[in-house]
Amino acid sequence: MRPINEMTDRELLWVQPAALKWAHELRAGDEVVATLAFQRGSLADAVAADNHWTFKREGFWHPRVTVRVAGADTDVATFRPRWMGGGTLDSPGGKPIDLSPANLWQTQWAWKEGESTPVIFKSRHGLMKSGAEVEIAEDGNKRPDLPLLVLLGYYLILLYAQDVAAASATSVTVISTSG
Repeated sequence: MRPINEMTDRELLWVQPAALKWAHELRAGDEVVATLAFQRGSLADAVAADNHWTFKREGFWHPRVTVRVAGADTDVATFRPRWMGGGTLDSPGGKPIDLSPANLWQTQWAWKEGESTPVIFKSRHGLMKSGAEVEIAEDGNKRPDLPLLVLLGYYLILLYAQDVAAASATSVTVISTSG
């Protein structure tokens, strides 16, 4: 795999090759630039060039998503979600950066740090498959944490979509059983 920052002049798309597998690829044309594969529950392997992490959602009252180098037992970063979507990524030695919806319909999400918006995701979800276009700003291309932002951001968007779908299904079930 080539590094993500070498591919920013091309269209970057997250695609889900098989509808029944929770495995995703970040592609620049036909070239796979990164992969995100769910193992069990919220545990996922994230791979890009020289990086290999695991992401996992933990906690109920104080939820968070941990980022670890694959095979390690210590967190290298922690994402703390907000109740209505989005949240803040804290990494040791780094500035906090926020992920938040970029439009009312929550079909676009963006990493923001002050006035800078280094990465934007534009959803391309289908009936059976998930996907997103990834736009990387010029200042985003220079960030050493760019691969993490691209992989973790998509992981978090997938979790959020899954949570919204589960909440909607619960609402429909409650309404249909009470009527």
